[in-house]
Amino acid sequence: MIIYSERIYMENAVRSGYLEIENGRFARFYEKDAGLKPDIDFGNNRIIPGIIDTHNHGCYGYSMLDAKTPTMDDVRGYLKGLASSGVTGVFPTTVHVNTIKLLVEHMNDGIEGAKILGIHSEGPWGARVGEKGINTGYPAVDMEHAQEMLDAGQGHLLLIDIAPEVPHALEAIRFFVSNGVKVGAYHTNANYSQANAGIDAGITVATHLGNVMTGLHHRDIGTLGACLFRPEVDCEVICDGLHVSLEMIKLYFKVKDTSRFMMVSDNVAYAGLPVGHYLGGASQQGNSTNGQVSDRKTIYVNEEGFVLSETGRLSGSSKPVLYGIKNLVEINKMPLEEVVKMSSLNPARKYGFGDVKGSIAVGKDADFVVIDDDYNALYTYSEGRKVYDRNVDTDLFNKEFYNSIKLDD
Repeated sequence: MIIYSERIYMENAVRSGYLEIENGRFARFYEKDAGLKPDIDFGNNRIIPGIIDTHNHGCYGYSMLDAKTPTMDDVRGYLKGLASSGVTGVFPTTVHVNTIKLLVEHMNDGIEGAKILGIHSEGPWGARVGEKGINTGYPAVDMEHAQEMLDAGQGHLLLIDIAPEVPHALEAIRFFVSNGVKVGAYHTNANYSQANAGIDAGITVATHLGNVMTGLHHRDIGTLGACLFRPEVDCEVICDGLHVSLEMIKLYFKVKDTSRFMMVSDNVAYAGLPVGHYLGGASQQGNSTNGQVSDRKTIYVNEEGFVLSETGRLSGSSKPVLYGIKNLVEINKMPLEEVVKMSSLNPARKYGFGDVKGSIAVGKDADFVVIDDDYNALYTYSEGRKVYDRNVDTDLFNKEFYNSIKLDD
């Protein structure tokens, strides 16, 4: 198959020309003046690398956080929904061992949509609930449970998040790192010294940098400062303009090179819902309340796209990475060729896929997205196979989920 575009965002340049795809990979590139007859002419629509979202809990009414193990229909709907926003590779983000087992069992089933590249466990060992939250408690570090999670992953658990100041957290960090799992600092009250101790123990990821962590203060620059300062830490960043202001993101990039950032969505099952109030609860948000009061019994999706708890606490994101790409290019005035490295190549390199994924280059998997000038995904391709077509795939939302949680406003 040969495709054409006036604007192809290749790994090292923006080119006009033809891409030949063979056996699911980019086989050759031809300049515009080659005069070939393409099988598909995308005209002036831009072709960018497929997005790799390493922090994603759900979308379109499908959840990987539900305390009840998702069904295979849930997984299929989830992966198809992700493809509609240009995601070709994902780390489904959960905290439940049974969900990890299910995802590992079916990660090579060839489901039409985004491809599961690994598993991300956000927790369970955290210590901070964020602004306006009610601290319902977190479980103590349990090394038997850590082993259970590792066994469930069968080598595909690639990231787990831990608050470094939690008792015995450093032991858990060392355990996971020694077994090939990367560790992120998350939901943490750690001061600068405690955060550095966690990094010394093996933390190399900042989970959604700036969110639910100690921030910059003139007497102690906290976990945020430690993660920006330490060169071994790669930073997730949510660029929806809601979780972190776009001005703060500019500051991040002044302190640390963009090659050390990975754009993530932190999407939840409520992503894609219209404005309104919905049933929440521990099961749908993945929080064990341990019999204590929860502030997520109802969820509010507001006009800006915030997904909020009863106390106004951020409860995941409703905007995809593609929306964040638009923010960085159109509002922060960054070159698209630089931004797409943070959405694709940087995470691919971080987690060991950089030789085959993350950019448009000869020899790599043909994972790409065709977008219009308003940053809508028109077509998404995974390993040369079309897995989303905006003209055809128009009914992706889980209606059963919507009908079960809608509340009258």
